[in-house]
Amino acid sequence: MNIRIISILPEKAAEMSQAAGVTFSLLEDRPGRVMDYLGLRHVGGDPANPGQDIPQSASFLFNPDGKVIWVHIARNYRVRPKPETILTRAREYLSRQNGEF
Repeated sequence: MNIRIISILPEKAAEMSQAAGVTFSLLEDRPGRVMDYLGLRHVGGDPANPGQDIPQSASFLFNPDGKVIWVHIARNYRVRPKPETILTRAREYLSRQNGEF
């Protein structure tokens, strides 16, 4: 299965990547364009900075054409889908497509 993981953050991605030691792509979206495009803006939702907007935690799977094939939007940022859940959804998609990401 050929899958690419990308995390989009409202913070400085390079600093976060180095500090966390991640092995996948971290992209920076400080203006919030991606968050708005995906409808994930939580207006005034930043508990550390009252009145500041933050993105809702969400996980997406896209096909090679950019179409969303699965989405999970968390009501609580601490509750996220397990990697096994995401892989199961990817495998289900692949079995229907008989192809590859």
